[in-house]
Amino acid sequence: MFRIIRFYVPMGISSLLAALTHVIINGVLARSEHPDVVISSYAVAVSLSFLLDLPMNAIRQASSKFSRDRVSFRSVGRLAAAVAVTLVCTSVLIGWTPLGALIFRYLFGVSGQQLAPTVQAYQVLAFLYAFTSLRSLFQGVIINQLRTGWMTIGMATRVAVMFAMSWYCIRAGWTNDSRIGCWIFMVGILIECSVAVWEGRSLARRLPRERADESVRSVKELLPFYIPLLYSSAATAILQPALQAALNMTSRPTVAVASFAVALQLSNMLAWFCASVHQIVIQFYKNERRHVLAIIAFLSIFSPAVLLAFSTETGGGWLLEGVLGVHGELLHEVRRMLPFLALQSCLFPWIDFALGLSILSGKTKAPMLARIGAVVLSLALLALGVALWPGLNGSLAAIVNAVVAPVEFVLAVKFLRRLESRTPPILLTGQRTDAK
Repeated sequence: MFRIIRFYVPMGISSLLAALTHVIINGVLARSEHPDVVISSYAVAVSLSFLLDLPMNAIRQASSKFSRDRVSFRSVGRLAAAVAVTLVCTSVLIGWTPLGALIFRYLFGVSGQQLAPTVQAYQVLAFLYAFTSLRSLFQGVIINQLRTGWMTIGMATRVAVMFAMSWYCIRAGWTNDSRIGCWIFMVGILIECSVAVWEGRSLARRLPRERADESVRSVKELLPFYIPLLYSSAATAILQPALQAALNMTSRPTVAVASFAVALQLSNMLAWFCASVHQIVIQFYKNERRHVLAIIAFLSIFSPAVLLAFSTETGGGWLLEGVLGVHGELLHEVRRMLPFLALQSCLFPWIDFALGLSILSGKTKAPMLARIGAVVLSLALLALGVALWPGLNGSLAAIVNAVVAPVEFVLAVKFLRRLESRTPPILLTGQRTDAK
């Protein structure tokens, strides 16, 4: 049990520190003469970069599962390089051709005056994927070798460097350009990538050359595993703009968007800490099934308990009012949403558990189908809610998340069982049978 906790906690801490890096950058840009314009340009540019970076999350999952010998590691490396080159070429087109202006204007709704600084900010981020591909590749090796403490070291170093850069930029008065925020972010990613490559290369050299029938010898062998994860990420990317659009159609759109943003920020802090559950399933479930389930059960109780505590006057007053400065109607709306998001946070570790089982068995179509089903249901419920109950405001999105979470988990388990019934082993029951 202690070995699993020692493996998992550094990844959870790394995720929490990642959230802190964006707070640091926003603190720099908030000191500009026109903070709304500067922060908005930075936020939109980073949002698009995150959207395009989603394929790298699947690269890390592929690396953590398959990079257990040097032959397989090179195959995953070739896939990471191909994805990185594709994304960099796409980013160059966005940053230095009229395509970028069209995307930011018509997909993100950026106005005329703000269009140029947004495109300029994105130009700084255009080569981000060269670093995130290396980070994802080598972090996968670090994870499957159970050296996750290095991920915390890398993230802590990143935060420290970004904090120092932010302090210097404020002292120098470099706060009126959204590109400053992007440069700080890029340097942070480079630092984290360097730490991952430093340790990951050392670990990769110690891997056996080949593991008999377990080796992956070509990129083609990885595609049936990788592509469903890619589609799942794309479905998630569609949902976020839909939530914002639905909230803008409620009776009090300003309050709805602001309150949901605050409530979601609190919920995401806990979700990020639980976002690596699938990794403990991949690394430990076969041999320590009971301990893995115990940790997931704890997380599924801990996360909603914290959110429910924040929803009360006693437990959440110091945070919502004192730290975040939320008052009045906005405070009331946030507290009303937290119980619904608590239900979602209760199920999130189990959804990630189902993802881990799917990755472990190689049946990544299961989480893809479940995610697509969840997104379709979410879109239908949002449309229905806007039409019938616009007075729910921000609670509409929270209720939809709470309703969809158990559906997604049930679908993931159902699809996984169906796929494994065709090609054993059946991981859900803990039994293993050989294919005949």
